[in-house]
Amino acid sequence: MTTEAVHDTKTPDETLAVAKALAEQQPDCPAYYLEGELGAGKTLFTKGLAAAYGIDTALVVSPTFALVNRYSGGSRCLYHLDLYRIEKERELDELGIEEMEEEGALVVVEWAEKLGRWRRADATVVHFDVLSESERRLRVEAQPLSSASVSDETSVS
Repeated sequence: MTTEAVHDTKTPDETLAVAKALAEQQPDCPAYYLEGELGAGKTLFTKGLAAAYGIDTALVVSPTFALVNRYSGGSRCLYHLDLYRIEKERELDELGIEEMEEEGALVVVEWAEKLGRWRRADATVVHFDVLSESERRLRVEAQPLSSASVSDETSVS
C-alpha cells in the first residue's frame, strides 16, 4: 500500500528538512525518484537526504554533466543520478544502476521518469511543484518499508 503525503515548503531550509525527515523515517529506502521542472529543488532535496545519513552536504552538487555522483563518509553510501541529458533508455545500461542497488546504497534519481525498465516499484517518488520563487509543493509517494511511515503532514513549519 502506497503512502501519499503533501508537504508545502516556504524556504529551501524547509525543503531540506522534509528530505531529512523522510530519510530518517525510512532509513532503508532503496531509492528516491525526484520529478519536477528545472530549478524545482531536486538537488537541494538530495542534500537533505545526504544530511540524514551523515554525508557532508557541501559535497552534494547536481550531476547534470557527470550523470552520477557518489557520496560516502556517512552511515550509508548515496548515488545521485541526473538523467536530464539521457535520450535513450539504453544509455542507462552504462551507469551501473544494478551495481549501485546491489551495494545497498541509496540511489537518488533526478528526472526519474526516464528510468524505463530500471524503475523500482519500492522507490519513494517525490514530485516537485513550483508555487513561487521559494515555495514548493512536494508530493510524496512512499512504499511502506518498516514500522515507521511517512507522516501525512500537509505543511512543514
